[in-house]
Amino acid sequence: MSSDDTRHRFRDQVAVVVGGAQGIGKGIAVRLARDGAEVVIADIDRRMMARTAREITGEGGSARAVFCDVRRRQQVDRMAARVVRWHGRIDILMYIAGVGKGVPFTKTDEKLWDWTVDTNLKGAFFAARAVVPHMIKRRRGKLVFMASTNSWDAEAELAPYNVSKAGLYLLAKTLARELGPYGINSNAVGPGLIRTRLTAPMLKDPRFMKKYENLIPLGRLGEPEDVAGPATFLASRDADYVNGVLLFVDGGQLA
Repeated sequence: MSSDDTRHRFRDQVAVVVGGAQGIGKGIAVRLARDGAEVVIADIDRRMMARTAREITGEGGSARAVFCDVRRRQQVDRMAARVVRWHGRIDILMYIAGVGKGVPFTKTDEKLWDWTVDTNLKGAFFAARAVVPHMIKRRRGKLVFMASTNSWDAEAELAPYNVSKAGLYLLAKTLARELGPYGINSNAVGPGLIRTRLTAPMLKDPRFMKKYENLIPLGRLGEPEDVAGPATFLASRDADYVNGVLLFVDGGQLA
């Protein structure tokens, strides 16, 4: 499908991209805006989200930015309320915010566990809890959560990350069952190894890369734009009968 075919795909729809300042989130925010959505980027990186919003508006798209620490419920609630004041509704929630750090289990402390799980999973609960009542009132909406191949296939030295991403997939499935009767779709995307700031330290580690070099049948790392297409598909009308799935975007890693 060409860009000309999709540029009105999300016309008159409001999309909140939580964690949309950079990386996969930025790729999704830019794609949504190019396809006609009114985008709101929620993030803790003020500088990068402002830059991404300017990039979108510079291309003729619609974008606003709002500071939001997903670990703080009141901030998430205020963010959602602000979007509704601005636009009157929320049609799409993209929960992309995520963190991770490779540490042996015996050296994984409570601080690392809480930082990871609170950002990746609890923040998704906060965001969905803030947005879903508005979707229920309108009896429509799309929830897309950024899970991982680690939701299905755990990696060593990533216990809190693996657990949080598995929980995110089960959250998406639970909401698919519970909210489907209200016309709300809930799905998850499971990226493999994507070139982002989060993965940069791993990509510089020869030991890590040697482990991965033969695991991806397509023979290359993924880019944020590789994830943006599948994620926005799940938010589109083309996916109106897709509910409760985990769509892997991994170059065939789990094939």
